[in-house]
Amino acid sequence: MESIAAILEKPTSNGKFTESKPATICEIEVEEPTGEEVLVEIVAGSLCHTDVAMALGNINEQYPLVMGHEGAGIVRQVGDSVTTLSPGDHVVLGRPACGICEYCRQGRSNLCNARLTSRHAGTLRTGERRFYRDGEKIYHCHGVSSFTQFTNVTEEVAIKINDKLPLDEATLLGCGVFTGAGAVMNTANIEAGSSVAIFGAGGVGLSALQGAVVRGAVTIIAVDMIPEKLQVAKNLGATHTINASEEDPVDRIKQITDGRGVDYAFDVVGNPKVVEQAVESLHSTGSVVLVGTTPAKKHTVNLNLYEMVVREKSIIGSFNGSYSLQTAIPMLADLVVAGHMSLKEMISSKRPLSEINEAMEALEEGGSAIRQVILPPK
Repeated sequence: MESIAAILEKPTSNGKFTESKPATICEIEVEEPTGEEVLVEIVAGSLCHTDVAMALGNINEQYPLVMGHEGAGIVRQVGDSVTTLSPGDHVVLGRPACGICEYCRQGRSNLCNARLTSRHAGTLRTGERRFYRDGEKIYHCHGVSSFTQFTNVTEEVAIKINDKLPLDEATLLGCGVFTGAGAVMNTANIEAGSSVAIFGAGGVGLSALQGAVVRGAVTIIAVDMIPEKLQVAKNLGATHTINASEEDPVDRIKQITDGRGVDYAFDVVGNPKVVEQAVESLHSTGSVVLVGTTPAKKHTVNLNLYEMVVREKSIIGSFNGSYSLQTAIPMLADLVVAGHMSLKEMISSKRPLSEINEAMEALEEGGSAIRQVILPPK
């Protein structure tokens, strides 16, 4: 099947978008599904910092690849081994999971061994590549590849959702929402009545904030440097906002909590200084949850280990919300349909696929953009 797609040929040569346009828009051939594969017509994708990191060369991938790892669409064909999906189903694209490794058996498919293997190889979980350009195979992006009119994924990647949720909103459920909300609702499993500080008010941070609202946190503090993002945070339920470019977040958090500090702090930025601030903002027995990622190298964080011990503070890592996505994505979709969470406010703009380079540049510049929805041609 012919499909128009965004192809990342290779990372930018200078680590910037100003002189290089790494993505090209071209026609590819998508093979029809066989076995446990599913052909999905993409209605909408959304752009994430991970896509930008790939284009800048901060994440190692196989090139050229069909871009995109957040997407939502409609199942058009299924292979003869598929049992859970039918043509016409509305789906959000999650991630590969083998279903049989120790992590999958524990309900932690976010850590699936097969997922990493296929990701680094640029293939489906089965090791196959189903995209061609000019007769030559090209690579998949994280087993998803959503910046295209049609994609071919393995069955567990296409996760059926409530069809009352518009697909241009549902695409946000494909990465940032389950990452942020899951960090609060699953990894930390916060209690009703908790106090929470969230460092970073982008798509992941705002999802974490909404998770805190759902769980009944009574003090929800959003920290960012962009006023527009802080206003969205307030609209979505933040009880307090802090502009970190104007005041010290730790001092302000202590003021808000009468010197006590918060029960939970979430770093969705991935910056060592922010981690230090998050730890300093904690009350006794409080926890910092690390959500934001940085390039895969060591970073130094200065901690007062004495205080960590005598005040029983802890630091926890959270990858993809510690979720099994086959459970998380439908649950989150239902929360949105029921009005307990909202995705509309997190959509900053909708762009055609032809503007993918401009969208990545806008996200890298770090302005007010939260999530840009990418629409393939019809």
